[in-house]
Amino acid sequence: MKTTTRVKKINGHEYLYEITYYYDKETRRTRQKSRYLGKNVDGEPVRVREKAKNPERVYSYGEFIPYLQAVKSLHIQEILGAHLTDHEVRLFLTLLYAGIHHPDALHSPASWYDGTVLPRIFSGLKITTQSISRLLKKLGEGSIHLSICRSLSQIPESGNMRISTIDIPMVQQTSWHTGISHHGMEPIALFYDNIANIPVGYLSSAQYLITSDLVKAINAGMHLFSGKKGVIISGKSFASSMNLYGALYSEIPVIFPLDPDHDLIKEEIKKYRTDLMHPKNLKIFRGETLFVIPFNISLETVQIKGYIIYSPRKEEEIRERFGEDIELILENLNDKPIYKWVNPAEAVADVAGMYEPFLQWRVQNNRILVDVKRKALGKYLKNCGISVIITGDPEYQWDTCLEWLEERAEAERFLSTYIRNFQVFPLSVDSDTMRSGAFLVAFLAHVVNRWVLEQYAKSGLLAIYTAEKIYLELMKIRLIGLGNDRVLVTGLNSRQKEILDTLKWNTEI
Repeated sequence: MKTTTRVKKINGHEYLYEITYYYDKETRRTRQKSRYLGKNVDGEPVRVREKAKNPERVYSYGEFIPYLQAVKSLHIQEILGAHLTDHEVRLFLTLLYAGIHHPDALHSPASWYDGTVLPRIFSGLKITTQSISRLLKKLGEGSIHLSICRSLSQIPESGNMRISTIDIPMVQQTSWHTGISHHGMEPIALFYDNIANIPVGYLSSAQYLITSDLVKAINAGMHLFSGKKGVIISGKSFASSMNLYGALYSEIPVIFPLDPDHDLIKEEIKKYRTDLMHPKNLKIFRGETLFVIPFNISLETVQIKGYIIYSPRKEEEIRERFGEDIELILENLNDKPIYKWVNPAEAVADVAGMYEPFLQWRVQNNRILVDVKRKALGKYLKNCGISVIITGDPEYQWDTCLEWLEERAEAERFLSTYIRNFQVFPLSVDSDTMRSGAFLVAFLAHVVNRWVLEQYAKSGLLAIYTAEKIYLELMKIRLIGLGNDRVLVTGLNSRQKEILDTLKWNTEI
């Protein structure tokens, strides 16, 4: 029997049929049988009726598109592949995506994974607590993280860096445990490329508590990650003169906040206070109204540049909070009976908490009478709403300094949340090696997230949408699984098309 494929055109549509020729002994003629193969789509048969079956599964997909693009553009899969097996790479990326999209998914990553597009990309992946623990241990051993960061730092070529110093909680906190406030905090130095605007490496700075020593370590880290010029972004308001002068005289410029009450700046604030709200000083930062005054101070052989920044919104919020809290404290304490076993000073301190220095009290007729120390409170609040930023390099303007300080705080929040969710594995993550491995996953998640935000900014989309709005729009895109092992991507609405077209991304898996 001879078999061939024939195209039939019906109502303007082409369909493929399998034609089989055979000899009919009764009629002594050659006859043919036809079998429907499907609609002709690029020369391939697609069975239209099967394709139209009711969907059996729906996978979340759209929210992964930006991060899949990031992993591809940054060659992260190839970088990881130089150190890990194929299964370990796929598990690493699954944990990375989980932490970005649904941090609570780390409580049960296998259940979360099954409802996403990832099984279509990382087919056959086995996710267990044991496999995650083995991966984290491997990542935390030796110097894998340095090798991965060095590979990542070769992608940008500017050599111009900024280094953010952050503190990450590496020990699980509990509501019933009280201890030293900085217990379990791991100081980390994050190295960003200034042109690509993404993190390219990190080093633990736990052993460098003196500013001058920290700067030396950061300088060595810059050479490790191909940096030539750098600036340090610190969220620490240096309290001691040793660390403050270490920052001011640093060989690498340091940008850091300074307490407005510090002796170094106190006179400058007094000098400019009357001009603080002059219209010429009005600026807009991230939609907020600010008043910014630059200043210069000569300190021995060094010229110090900084900015006094006043936020009316911040002052209003602080004064309103203080007023409400103190009013509540007075309502609770005033005219309360004082029994002989009660120490009134302890009672006031216990109820007032941080507001105790602003209160005065006396006992009259066995009842406590509490009032506000107006002068003490006014002195404390005189600088509320005022911030001071010191920049070690005069070329950095106020908005650049603020942007980098905000970036530092956002990175600290992102990484802290990520690490905290990894601590759902208390028996396995309770070691330095495991925690180091978990931080490497968190760091690359931060790299991917920053890359995505940078694409939004460069494309101009952030002038129309917020990053959250883009995420919510893309999240509506679903992958539909049909009964014949085929999948369909849901149709795109106008906003989704606009976002993807602007970014030059598509929905292909």
